[in-house]
Amino acid sequence: MSDKAHQHDEMIRASWQRCQSFGLDPKHSPEIVTLHGGQWREAKERSNDLIQTTQEQVLPYYENILVNSNSLVLLADQEGNLLSRWGRADFVGQMEKHLFDQGTSWRERYNGTNAIGTALQTGESVVVGRDEHYLVANRYMTASAAPIYNSERHLVGVLNISSDAYLPTSHVNGMVKVMTQAVENQLIMATYRSHSNMLIFNTSSDNLASQWAGLLVFNDGGEIIAANRRADLLVGQSLRGLSVETVTGIPLLQLSAHPEDHPLTFVGLSHYRLFGSIRRPAGNRIIAVTHNVHRQPDVSTPPSASERKLHHLDLGDTCMQKAIRQAMSVVNSDIPLVLQGETGVGKEVFAQAVHASSERANKKMVAVNCAAIPADLVESELFGYVKGAFTGANNKGSIGYIRQADGGTLLLDEIGDMPLHVQARLLRVLQEKSVTPLGSTESYPVDFRVVCATHQSLRDAVAEKRFREDLYYRVNGLTVFLPALRQRTDIIPLVDVLLTQLSDGRKIYLDDDVISAFCCHPWPGNIRQLINVLRVALAISGSDKISIGHLPDDFFLDLEQSEPMDSPIEQTSIPSISSWQDTLPSIYAQTEGNISRIAAITGVSRNTVYKRLKQLGLK
Repeated sequence: MSDKAHQHDEMIRASWQRCQSFGLDPKHSPEIVTLHGGQWREAKERSNDLIQTTQEQVLPYYENILVNSNSLVLLADQEGNLLSRWGRADFVGQMEKHLFDQGTSWRERYNGTNAIGTALQTGESVVVGRDEHYLVANRYMTASAAPIYNSERHLVGVLNISSDAYLPTSHVNGMVKVMTQAVENQLIMATYRSHSNMLIFNTSSDNLASQWAGLLVFNDGGEIIAANRRADLLVGQSLRGLSVETVTGIPLLQLSAHPEDHPLTFVGLSHYRLFGSIRRPAGNRIIAVTHNVHRQPDVSTPPSASERKLHHLDLGDTCMQKAIRQAMSVVNSDIPLVLQGETGVGKEVFAQAVHASSERANKKMVAVNCAAIPADLVESELFGYVKGAFTGANNKGSIGYIRQADGGTLLLDEIGDMPLHVQARLLRVLQEKSVTPLGSTESYPVDFRVVCATHQSLRDAVAEKRFREDLYYRVNGLTVFLPALRQRTDIIPLVDVLLTQLSDGRKIYLDDDVISAFCCHPWPGNIRQLINVLRVALAISGSDKISIGHLPDDFFLDLEQSEPMDSPIEQTSIPSISSWQDTLPSIYAQTEGNISRIAAITGVSRNTVYKRLKQLGLK
């Protein structure tokens, strides 16, 4: 049994135990408890924004849910009282009279285990199958429900789809989640759109308009004052209270100058590249800032990510040179590639360079992060679907990511996190070179180069039955291992390239002690961490020179926790710098005499630091 199935069973079991503690008899009918008069008017008024948002701004985009099946969309408030319902009600007569009336409570203590009541009790989305209802009277229907949270993360309601038909529960549950997210997004926008800045972001520039895009709100000082749950999930932590600069790695001044109608890319605190779009307050075209941003183009600016070819990645490191040679040897063949390396080593950048170096460069490269797409939607997102394929399907259908990549390259990032049932369908696509959208019997031929990326060992995943063995041997034509940053001998040339990109071509100079610190650093976050450190240093410096005092504090925490001799970079690979007599006084001053930091930066023991400081008369 999968972890997901086990969690579901545990949720239903716990609900039945609560029902037993309430004294409910499975053979009895639901108890009808309904708000009347002033209580009902007060509850409706309190939830008026929620009702209007759902009915006017969300349901119109999903009206096919109400047309394609015998189902009901139900909206309840935070107390479980039914606020409104939409759709076909053919099966309502089979249930207890008045159960679907406005104001009727769907709490577990009155109606047993049910999607609305159980979602309200747990604060999580839930699917309740026919026989999973505690009361026998309710066991002719299935239902999916998800809680709704407002901009303050307070639970304000529950959205539910109920049906007496045998609908694919994974798709229904996925649609409930998306609709719930759409409601939450609209509630956040209604609260902040007139006076705050917003960043909408997702795993691709093509799905920024998706309802399950991340959304965060930040004020003129850059503080994040609200974010939807999808935003937290994409970045990997709660965002409220952080600065947008910390989250994106992009200085506020740079965000202020970014056009609203142009997508931007960032990594920041996340584990993969994200694509975003800025939305400014209604009537305001710029974020209030106190400085002007001056940019001077430079003909030496490196090629953009889409133009960067494999030879552009060769900066002198022997491990990278080996990876580049291997990739070049199969760049124009149909041999599938697996890029393996730690998180943040640049697997997507390498895949893009493979594509740009190939004969398919004039076609599209489609990058799909298998870990970032909700499990309930990954199949339809990859393979596409036809109109009416399932409850909640877009009324225009979707061709899916695989057909979008026809003629080009398909990057399956974090393929090890792909659900097993989707792996089976992908295997058929790769074998037959055709794809059949969900809900269709027609197959479409596809021709694409497949590149997979993973931070984990797919061999281990096969051994642990988390990854299909037959798919492993289909996608693993050649495995290219990308080295961790701490293992590379070209850190300083890499820093030069990154600084040129981040500073729009300006020449940036590094102090000798910064170079020394970079070469000694363990870089647990790899290139992604290096980019963030450089962005912060550029923002703090405000000039063309970066010194040790411009580096962020957590950079030094990593140095302090690592052993000085652990760095795999050979001494001969570290650029020639001034002697310690020249650099130590500056480091001592800028670290305010912190011996641990000085030892980490210079790569010597604390005792040696004390000895040298004594010789210089600083101790």
